[in-house]
Amino acid sequence: MLHYKIRYIEHRGHIDDFVFDFDKDFSLLGTFLSSDVTPFEDWIKADLDEVLSGECERKEFFGNVCGVEITPSTTKIYDNLKDDDKECNNTCCEVNTKELRLLINEWCEKLKEFKKEKE
Repeated sequence: MLHYKIRYIEHRGHIDDFVFDFDKDFSLLGTFLSSDVTPFEDWIKADLDEVLSGECERKEFFGNVCGVEITPSTTKIYDNLKDDDKECNNTCCEVNTKELRLLINEWCEKLKEFKKEKE
């Protein structure tokens, strides 16, 4: 399972936001969750579900910051704002697709709770 710590972001003495912080090898996941999953939750979940269900063999998409290649076993997430790195060094990470789908659920639930608490 992918391990993370929740880090809260303060602005002028108030907690304004939060991020999931991952180990160095998976640090891009935090960016992917906040910059791409948050605004595009429904279609990202749908793409993952289509591949995991066998409806299609592969999906690719580009979000605000990340490019994503989904296969049934693994998903590669690329930082589109970094220079080309075909060897996947520092600018991408590869994760188990099922684990990523569960992680996205956790992120979305935490985000909903956070927004509800701020109301």
